[in-house]
Amino acid sequence: MAKLGEILVNNKVITESQLKQALENQKENKKLLGKILLDLGLINEGELLTALSSQLSIPYYPSLKQISIEKEAIKTVPAKFIWHYKFIPIKFKDNTLTIATSNPLDAQVLDDISLNLKCNVKPVWVPKKEIEDAIRKYYGVAADTVEGILEEEGERLKVKGKGERGIEEIAEVEDLEKSAQSASVIKLVDQLLKEAVLAGATDIHIEPSREKVKVRHRIDGILYDMPVPENIRFLRNAIISRIKVISDLNVVERRQPQDGRAKVRLGAQEIDLRISTLPTLYGEDIVIRILPTQMLFDLERLGFLPQDLEKIKGFVKKPHGIIFLTGPTGSGKTTTLYTCLSYINSPDRKIITVEDPVEYELPGITQIQVNPEVNLSFANALRSILRHDPDIMMIGEVRDLETADLAIKTALTGHLVFSTLHTNDAWTGPARLLDMGIEPYLIASSVEAFIAQRLVRKICPKCKQKSSEPMTDPRRKDSYFSKMITEEQRKMKMKGKIYRGKGCESCKFTGYKGRTAIYEFLVIEDSIKELILKKASANQIEEKARELGMSILRQQGWQKVAEGITTPEEVIRVTEME
Repeated sequence: MAKLGEILVNNKVITESQLKQALENQKENKKLLGKILLDLGLINEGELLTALSSQLSIPYYPSLKQISIEKEAIKTVPAKFIWHYKFIPIKFKDNTLTIATSNPLDAQVLDDISLNLKCNVKPVWVPKKEIEDAIRKYYGVAADTVEGILEEEGERLKVKGKGERGIEEIAEVEDLEKSAQSASVIKLVDQLLKEAVLAGATDIHIEPSREKVKVRHRIDGILYDMPVPENIRFLRNAIISRIKVISDLNVVERRQPQDGRAKVRLGAQEIDLRISTLPTLYGEDIVIRILPTQMLFDLERLGFLPQDLEKIKGFVKKPHGIIFLTGPTGSGKTTTLYTCLSYINSPDRKIITVEDPVEYELPGITQIQVNPEVNLSFANALRSILRHDPDIMMIGEVRDLETADLAIKTALTGHLVFSTLHTNDAWTGPARLLDMGIEPYLIASSVEAFIAQRLVRKICPKCKQKSSEPMTDPRRKDSYFSKMITEEQRKMKMKGKIYRGKGCESCKFTGYKGRTAIYEFLVIEDSIKELILKKASANQIEEKARELGMSILRQQGWQKVAEGITTPEEVIRVTEME
């Protein structure tokens, strides 16, 4: 049998001198040669496994995609067993189970598997990361925990039969409260949260349906199904109860929506959770918003183009007036507002916010949570805030005439006010306020700017590459639309400059990682004020703004495509081109 060092030298992975260095090191610390070479950074795991595979005649596969995994083999081995020994069954034939493992040299583990499953075991070599990813894919997140709970307390925790419409009925309240405090259920919920945080998710959706529970993560604004074991549906009630307990919600109440908050520690990281429950046909639907307790709010990192960055810095330093951010839910308005407040926050300023809900805690800023149960609305809070001598205020959202009227009057009395409006673009902002009943002269004299924004996914830097493929709309294929795209491409002179993500492990093969913002600014200058005073339509305001050189969302998106930050498809998706 050839020696490991000789194989690596013959394969030109290391040099003779590097092998000599490793052997000298081995005399001192008595470690295996392969481990020493890894520690010294002379080889990587793949190179080591390839050499060991050659030395020991054990097949090595860098990726499980190279192997056909049989479903029957997966069903042969319980999840608890898989998680304990960290392997994946590949095929079962003639009483021989072929398994993928990252440690096929551990004879004791192979013997244990063979003894417990009462069959022969044939190993193939696969990197550890591939094994871990495959276990999640084929068995689901926390499959071992789910299996263990059902073995120990299955009958008590399972859903209790079906009602008149064939819908699974909720277990008894006493059982739910008891199961919520079970160590195994606590561990299961912790695993679900940890998996979401590691995946970079901003939200977890737990959605019941007929005889099934679906778990989805929102990552970079897109929802993805997460693999969970099918029998997790039996623990639906226990999971919901545990989430309600940590967020101080009423475990008994299942007919009304509830909202709560919780703070949890996952390893060294503290996470804020915002929980919302909603009664549905098949049980309670739960959404958990994941918010890090510490956020770096930096204007330079939001995605403003240089000229727009100077504009926003000028707006936030004004002594009075209103700045409105517009856009749909999830477009990043609150983050931009928090960043603006952080930029101007200083000991000589009193800043107060009214929010629903308070998403992040900002040091040095007084934050108020709206509470309808005690009649603490945006409008009622605003009236009291003015008696607290603020310099700057943020109103989470202007929803009605009363709030809008108070906000504008506050700006006219010498305060700087930030708020949001739910409109799709900047130039619709004045029309929205007019529809609420605000007088045109009040809008013209108090509002400094309407800023619309969207979030676009960024191309993954690790698999970014030039692309010669034409721009396409993921939703539409007609020739008229293709011509429109081609025209935009010609205008922006982007031929040969388009980049896309090929897809890699870092971005989970989506081609995207992280998000950035695109903006459009409607500055309320004299010519725009004249149109507002005449109650001009949104289209007339848009036409005038374009004459004045306003850059719309789509144009900013194309500019970021030209800079290689995002893709044409992503710009199309978020700007809803027609």
